[in-house]
Amino acid sequence: MKTQTQNFTNLKNSKVVSRILKNVLGLSIVAIFASCVPDGGNDLEILEPQPDGIALNNRFQENRIDAVQEFTIDAVTGGMITGAQGTNVTFQANSFGINGSLITGNVTIELIEIYDKASMLLKNKSTLGMRVNGDKEALKSAGEFFINAKQGANELDLLEMAAVESRPVDFADLDGGMQIFRGGEDNDCDGIDDDCDWVAADEDGNGEQDDAQIRDAQGADGAFATYNYNIGTFGWTNLDRWYNYAGATTEIFIDVPDGYNADNCAVYLSYDGEPTALARMDVYNTSLEMFTEHYGLIPVGIGVHIIMVTEIEGQLHYAIQGTTIVDDHVEIISSLSPISQPALESLINGLP
Repeated sequence: MKTQTQNFTNLKNSKVVSRILKNVLGLSIVAIFASCVPDGGNDLEILEPQPDGIALNNRFQENRIDAVQEFTIDAVTGGMITGAQGTNVTFQANSFGINGSLITGNVTIELIEIYDKASMLLKNKSTLGMRVNGDKEALKSAGEFFINAKQGANELDLLEMAAVESRPVDFADLDGGMQIFRGGEDNDCDGIDDDCDWVAADEDGNGEQDDAQIRDAQGADGAFATYNYNIGTFGWTNLDRWYNYAGATTEIFIDVPDGYNADNCAVYLSYDGEPTALARMDVYNTSLEMFTEHYGLIPVGIGVHIIMVTEIEGQLHYAIQGTTIVDDHVEIISSLSPISQPALESLINGLP
């Protein structure tokens, strides 16, 4: 699809003109159609399938639930679990409780591992972080994890620190700036269905953000490394660093087709060259009828891909457009196409 990138001096006026032209064309079509209906005939109303935001959010939540892996360990002895993608979580002995009281017996551990951009998007766990002052910026992730424990129907507390070790990482791909992020007090991220912006984590309570530790290891395929950190409570954690940029930055606006808004679709900004940097455009400007973002810190001159998704009559619809960011960037998405979820996953993970 050809990308149309424009700079508008007056975005609102331009949008209004566009809407007027579309309305005039629509009225003309209605008039022609009405003139073809015989006298006394019944008026026909053709209803186009509509984007369904509730169905899209349900899909996101179902994808998270489907990704849950379950393990059984003994509450007294503790132990280590290993996820399908290589994440290790080690629990100390006697570290599970209910309302602060130790329990015994078997415990069910729940784990979700997210390491790729498609999983981030289709589980709606994008890498948008919140600074202490409330500003929001993109993050680059080395893994997002949901870790929880149950005994029967009872949700358990974590009474002792648990150790998280990421999947193996090639030395060439290591990033020493990775830190730990969680959901904030007013932006809870404990439950599997919770959506949140990521904030700096202080799991050990020393008043400083926790850094990830890098550990060298040796396996059958040779040397590798892992990121390691501790958690003091269950829920979502994110292994990230800020997507810092020293050059010129700008705002970006995404002009979506008529009928689409924040209630029935989702729009994401994927950074080229960063396989795990994906920010959701979670601001919808009702005056301009465009998606934008909080912070106006999109680097000028970098390559990105805009990804838009919705669900219509039970099927995903999408648009992906690549562009290079210019000052006061406006990206126009003219239409969406149906696609299966596996095919969309392949497209997203195949982006540069």
